[in-house]
Amino acid sequence: MDWIWWSLGAIFVLSVSAYLYAELQAFWLRTTVAKIPGGQRFEAHGFSVDMLKGAGKVRVKARKAHYSQKANAKQVAMEKSGALDVTFDALGLRIELSRMVRTINNPKPGQDPTLPTGWHSMAFQATEEDAVLRLDHVPTKVADQFIGFAKQIQVWVERLEHQRKARLEAEEAAKREAEEVAAMRAAAKAKGKAVAIPPEEQIAQWRRVAGFTGTNTETGLDGKGGIEWFIDLDATGRITLHSGKQTAHTTLKGATITSLGGELEINVLDAEGNPDPHSFRVLKNMPPDVRRAWKERLEMLRDSFKRPNAITT
Repeated sequence: MDWIWWSLGAIFVLSVSAYLYAELQAFWLRTTVAKIPGGQRFEAHGFSVDMLKGAGKVRVKARKAHYSQKANAKQVAMEKSGALDVTFDALGLRIELSRMVRTINNPKPGQDPTLPTGWHSMAFQATEEDAVLRLDHVPTKVADQFIGFAKQIQVWVERLEHQRKARLEAEEAAKREAEEVAAMRAAAKAKGKAVAIPPEEQIAQWRRVAGFTGTNTETGLDGKGGIEWFIDLDATGRITLHSGKQTAHTTLKGATITSLGGELEINVLDAEGNPDPHSFRVLKNMPPDVRRAWKERLEMLRDSFKRPNAITT
């Protein structure tokens, strides 16, 4: 009778072992796609990828990865391995998945010299930053599940790149138009004639250069048919400002807003990120409650900008 009990015990142990192995395999291969603030997240055992549409970023966290960055005028060379947390600009990002194979020594005639290993390699390449993050030994079943999410990211990136191209083309056209107007004004001035651009045309020209039309706008005229000050703000924090003889098309990131009696002083950084701010005084002669509402709106949008992204280990 003992052999029966031994057999039953062995069968029980094998069954439990098989069950635990199956559960472990399922855990390793489990993937999820969930909504997060500002985007979506793909999560698998060992890594996650966030598509942050609100910020225009893609964030990759991995327990084991390798990051390499080439040196250029804006950055130094860098190599990092291990547990990494890297955030890329969506513009210029490319995602590549490749099957990892094993080469057969002395394959038979007609035999494929490579065999699949059951693993994939994933590469996130920032073409505009000369940087790449690589994850090796991703289970093929997990990689297959990630393909759909990667395609969503690439479609989104391509749309952003198309929008940027259209904006740059519009800016170039507006620049040419501004140069033509400046040439006409210079020629007229040489002949003793003054050429004034109507405020509506001037505002339309600024908006073409900026690439957006604000959802909140105020204009102050100088009494001679010209624009003394102008503010054009959209819901994402992009802003066009004009006062005195200067104009800026930028964002509220890093801006300071100060009440100065009957107007607001706004200090902003230019679009190229130069450290010296530009100061503009706007909303002159506007009612106090209007200036107060503008100040609150500007501060809220400024505070919505996040800190610069970084690589952490």
